[in-house]
Amino acid sequence: MKNVVHIITASLLVGLLGLFACETPNTDDGLTELRVGFQNPPVKARAKVYWWWLNGYVDSVRLKTELRAIKDAGLGGVDIFEIGLRRASDEKGIIPAGPPFMGEESLHLIKMALDEAKKLDLEVGLGVASSWNAGGTWVEPKHASKTLYASKTLLKGGKEVKMKLPFPEITPDRNGKPRKIDYLPGGRPVYSEEIAVVAIPKGAKNLGDTSRIFDLSAQFDAATELLSWDAPEGEWDIYRYICSNSGERLIVPSPNSDGPIIDHFDSAATRMHMMYFINKLKPLVGDFKQSALRNLYLASYEAKEFAWTPTLPQMFKKLHGYEINKFIPAIYDEQLYEEKVNDGFQFDFRKTFSELMIQNHYAKSKEICNAHGLEIISESGGPGHMHHIPVETLKALGALDVPRGEFWYNREYYKEDSVVDYIWLVKEIAAASHIYQRNIVEEEAFTSYWDWQESPKDLKVIADRAFCEGMNRLVIHGFTHNPSEFGFPGIVYLASTHYNDKRVWWPMAKAFNDYLARNSYILQQAKFVADVLYYYGDDVPNLVPPKNTRFTAGPGYDYEVINTDKLSELVVENGEVVLPGVGRYKVLALGNNTEMSPAALAKMRDLAASGAVIVGGKPTQANGLARQPEATQEIVSGSDELWASGKVRSNQTPEDALRGLGVVPDFAYPGQASGKLDFIHYAKGDADFYLIRNTTDSWVSEKLSFRQQNRAPELWDPKTGEMMSIPVFEASGNVTLLPLSIPPYGSYFVVFTNQPAKSKGSIENTDIVYTPHGFYSRSAGGPTKSTTIEGEWNVSFNEAWGAPGTAVFPQLTSWTQSEADGIRYYSGIGTYDKTFEFAGSGGEANRVYLDLGDLAEMAEVTLNSKPVGIVWTKPYRLDVTDMIKEGANTLSVRVANTWSNRLTGDAITGEQFTNTNITNANKNLTPWKDVPLKKSGLLGPVQVVTISLSK
Repeated sequence: MKNVVHIITASLLVGLLGLFACETPNTDDGLTELRVGFQNPPVKARAKVYWWWLNGYVDSVRLKTELRAIKDAGLGGVDIFEIGLRRASDEKGIIPAGPPFMGEESLHLIKMALDEAKKLDLEVGLGVASSWNAGGTWVEPKHASKTLYASKTLLKGGKEVKMKLPFPEITPDRNGKPRKIDYLPGGRPVYSEEIAVVAIPKGAKNLGDTSRIFDLSAQFDAATELLSWDAPEGEWDIYRYICSNSGERLIVPSPNSDGPIIDHFDSAATRMHMMYFINKLKPLVGDFKQSALRNLYLASYEAKEFAWTPTLPQMFKKLHGYEINKFIPAIYDEQLYEEKVNDGFQFDFRKTFSELMIQNHYAKSKEICNAHGLEIISESGGPGHMHHIPVETLKALGALDVPRGEFWYNREYYKEDSVVDYIWLVKEIAAASHIYQRNIVEEEAFTSYWDWQESPKDLKVIADRAFCEGMNRLVIHGFTHNPSEFGFPGIVYLASTHYNDKRVWWPMAKAFNDYLARNSYILQQAKFVADVLYYYGDDVPNLVPPKNTRFTAGPGYDYEVINTDKLSELVVENGEVVLPGVGRYKVLALGNNTEMSPAALAKMRDLAASGAVIVGGKPTQANGLARQPEATQEIVSGSDELWASGKVRSNQTPEDALRGLGVVPDFAYPGQASGKLDFIHYAKGDADFYLIRNTTDSWVSEKLSFRQQNRAPELWDPKTGEMMSIPVFEASGNVTLLPLSIPPYGSYFVVFTNQPAKSKGSIENTDIVYTPHGFYSRSAGGPTKSTTIEGEWNVSFNEAWGAPGTAVFPQLTSWTQSEADGIRYYSGIGTYDKTFEFAGSGGEANRVYLDLGDLAEMAEVTLNSKPVGIVWTKPYRLDVTDMIKEGANTLSVRVANTWSNRLTGDAITGEQFTNTNITNANKNLTPWKDVPLKKSGLLGPVQVVTISLSK
């Protein structure tokens, strides 16, 4: 029996609410280009994917099919990432070995991908290793990664000696295994260089200086291996240090591509490596600028062995003014010198490694790539506290064309506290991109061990958080290439949100990709706005933790982060600290760093004298060992004078200082301490863009405050691309107040244009929902009446995945509640068909909506054979005013879930509908039979709702 739905239109909003209407935004406001780009973002704003070529095994037919699928899904490009597999990723060994990476066949496939991508207007990047770190089969010993080895000889002094020092033993690696390096016939390594010979009093500890340590390097003849020395009385430990290869290899290379990693601190090694790729690609591609190839990609540095490079002593002397040789023993024995001396040396040592890597690897790679029409992209800043990356992160990221960070889905990594997630690297990358004016803030996004258990609605939550920390382009981790023979869900890279055309919900994924692109587009086009500039000190490695964790500017305020490298560029204008070309800041915050360089302190003194507002703790010593103790004396006397003058406010927080200046929060709402709303503020020309996100799974309705005056507000919806005026607002002092209701985990841009404000009054209701046709209050005259479509639903399934072709659902329930195994374990698309009667009418004043209630995971709706749209996050509601008709209406809802349930079903029943290399879920730790079933299908209630909008 057909269900008859009686539509009762809601009454017009009462009071002042009924006086206003959403107007079409004024397009004569200088934002025409932004409006067009927001509705249909360009390729540059669209997410890319890591395109995993597992084991280097590639199917040329599928290669083209996948690129077309990537384009059709609204993505912007790929980073080709050739890689091998750990045993946990392919216990059954189903993925064959492909050709050697960058060999003739591999290059042919890369060329094919580049040609096809160009036809499709897709961008391509290429990872410069089979897996990571940088390296490959072409790396010779002189360019391979290096470390120090030492021999130790006991000498009794009090006489002139001439003794042979043994060649240092090549000790096992950190895992106790022989190092994979090349040896000469006599057993010595092919590559080695003498570094130093040092004498230490036997058993020496807690030395206050180097006076009892002798650098004997000049007295050692490397050719004869003889040391000549008039040794003082006593017993001496003589150390002979050489530099040789560490034997570190690529982390997970494809089977035919294993090789050593390069010396990342040697510019010659970097040049060799980058030119190897350019010289291999150039004959095939021609002018890179005319090809789809946009960049080369250096993955994050995750070498584990202690590193050395032959030029380190010279760089150390250049940076710090003293020789390193007498301190080399302290690298291995931190008790050799007293704590203060050791700490100073270790700071200088880390700083040297940082400068070597930044100059000789990242900056050198950029120089080489740019000279050939390419860009370099890397995660050069980390995760430094997870993988011991020896760099000052902001400077390393700023050395690139495009800095990249990373964040994971449903995984956190805490160390010494419970505040900082060390694999949430967004604020850091955004700060580097801002202060070095790189524009793009790329993120390796959604890395995951939750095999096929997530969907766009889950990913949206963390994407929005990343947007509100400054991300403006995603590189989704990742899209695994699937040769034709592998079926579904196919082969995948273990640590990945399996984001490819084998996904059940892939045919509907464009709606989510468009959403990501709209957010990215605005944040690429505009500039970040902050009230506070935070100087994060001079340590190596350093870390910019997630927003508002270890540092905060206060609720409703935001902050930028600056390093020592850019500190010198700051000026003061009208009491504000200015980083030219980047931003203006009302307060400079120093945090509570106890160490500072004399140069940084001098800059603080100049800024304070020019009227800058500075807050923070007083430093008490100079960092490093250079020029000590004079450097620390300068810090103590200089900071005593500066802080005593009152020009630096040690007793104020950044928020205290801002409020003291009369600067109200940039964004505020009642109960802001709850953190239920997050924001980020960008500006372009005369327009200001506030991205507001709901951090909760419930509707949030508040009266929002923005530090804007006499400017017309608009609401831009990144989910739909719709833009609408906000007629309900009021001015209050130097802020604008407006009511807004945001759905669970929803987000909007609130935009202030250069058009004069035309407020039509004030309103007490805060739960206002704006639409292109008007607005309504959710509590005062919104959807006050609706009717549920009752009765049974006809559902069709794909029989290839074990379900019956059709089934009747008397009521809407999860597929997992079915008594039929084929439905309970079904993964795929189920199509719900229903005919219902409609009596009523829509129009501009009365809009008719189809509300699907709840569903899992995505749905595509057709009404009366006309496509209505795709829903993928709450509220699952679509405007059907122009499609619904009086009388009989045919509704079709195609619902897609994930592969998880079918994989679980196969494990429980012994059936084999699926085929994949992943034998267990969740980092190979959970057998599929133990993975809980995920609710799936259309859950309802499905309602037809008419809403009266104010006009």
